Amino acid sequence: MGLLPMQFWSLTFFEYASYSKHLKHQDSRQWWHTSSLMALQANINRDPKKTPKPYKPQDFHPYPDQDKKKAKFVRGLEKEKRDLTDSWAKKLLDKHG
Repeated sequence: MGLLPMQFWSLTFFEYASYSKHLKHQDSRQWWHTSSLMALQANINRDPKKTPKPYKPQDFHPYPDQDKKKAKFVRGLEKEKRDLTDSWAKKLLDKHG
């Protein structure tokens, strides 16, 4: 992660989670560049008779689209579970401000 032990242990959980999310986002952005080049190379060497559809950068990108998964998960929650999650969140907000 590029942190010294002293830096790592001085982070709060929220700071660590934010830093981890930033690193994953940065890595994903770099992968878009690499996957575009991989798609270009694959399309140059592709036989149009065997594979008529050209390759897309999404075919080579290793990270799944996180936004779509979150939306499906939220829609798929039962009402009872959503209410339970909301009550937990309210308790945490009341407790910690």
